[in-house]
Amino acid sequence: MAVLQTNSIWITESRRQLESLDKLQPMLRFKKAVLNEECDITELPSYDMVYFFINPAQIGNAFFIKAVKKVLEVRKNSKTLFIAVDNSHLLSDEDLYKVELELKRSLSYLLSNPVIFTVSSYYAALHRQYVDGKLTLEELRQNREIVVKEKDGALVTGKQLQAHHAELLLELSRMEKLYRLVQEVAKGLKETGIDVSRSNWLVTGPPSTGKSQIARLLQTLQGEAFHVTDAAPERKDLGSYYDKLIIVLDMEAMRDEAYMEYIFSKHATMDKIVIANKIDEFMFYQSSRKQFELEALDILKGYTSERVYFVSAYYYEQFLQLDRGETTREAIIQNPDIVLADAIGLPISKERNKAKLAELLFNHSGFNQLSQLQE
Repeated sequence: MAVLQTNSIWITESRRQLESLDKLQPMLRFKKAVLNEECDITELPSYDMVYFFINPAQIGNAFFIKAVKKVLEVRKNSKTLFIAVDNSHLLSDEDLYKVELELKRSLSYLLSNPVIFTVSSYYAALHRQYVDGKLTLEELRQNREIVVKEKDGALVTGKQLQAHHAELLLELSRMEKLYRLVQEVAKGLKETGIDVSRSNWLVTGPPSTGKSQIARLLQTLQGEAFHVTDAAPERKDLGSYYDKLIIVLDMEAMRDEAYMEYIFSKHATMDKIVIANKIDEFMFYQSSRKQFELEALDILKGYTSERVYFVSAYYYEQFLQLDRGETTREAIIQNPDIVLADAIGLPISKERNKAKLAELLFNHSGFNQLSQLQE
């Protein structure tokens, strides 16, 4: 499989890290690597992935915290922001664990569960040079920083190093996880088509429920800070990319037990809301709108505790057309499919409320509640 070029930036704290990354570019395929003192933090949110290489002795430094804050100010999705504690070959496992805990504490008010790796870019770069024939075994033996731990616990260094020890440098660097991560995330970003500079919402549901229409209308309603799509990629880890899942249902879908069990179990861990569409069809079911909603809630409580929004995409389309001058109040009044009712189910005269028709349509569409989703 071809290695994907990634729109990623790697921020380092030392020139040796920068030199190591330069040698690892064929595996990481990043767009840019830069020292932190030369980094313009205002450009960071424009990258799909942001990687910080942290020295263990500089946990929580001012630049690092400021840079993370800037990324989170602009983009809501923190799932493509990664942190690597570098030079792990210089520390014991116990010390690395302490460093990771300290780092998480320093970020706790910004990130609830940051992705942290402990690596040695230096060891990985040495391995890459050895494999490429740019470093000999003898040159590695002369490097006193190289210490390989045998299975029996013996430490091997200097002239004791053999060819198989040189091959172990990649394993000791723990960089293979990062290699895989870079490609997995790059592939996921390409497949999902998300925009990391915006909050990304995935709309799903059976085709007959109007999910595509809901996705389009939500995009119009929420504005450019949000990316709303109903294109569902074949991925198991959708929660790693989308900030919110919108499940669109109608009464027919809610009565499909197999589908309901499937959709709510498949996405159990994702942040989601439920939209019950086609609320305008309540008379078709020989009930009032309130009865229609209560029946739907009774069904849904068996599958989810998420908040349910009752909407009519049709009413909202009519509201938009009226607002844009694409239809008239007279046409709305004469339309038998648009029925307005008050809180207790009594009909509202469209003719007598002609001046308030747009407001009534908007409120009856339920999209007045959806406009608050981002808050």
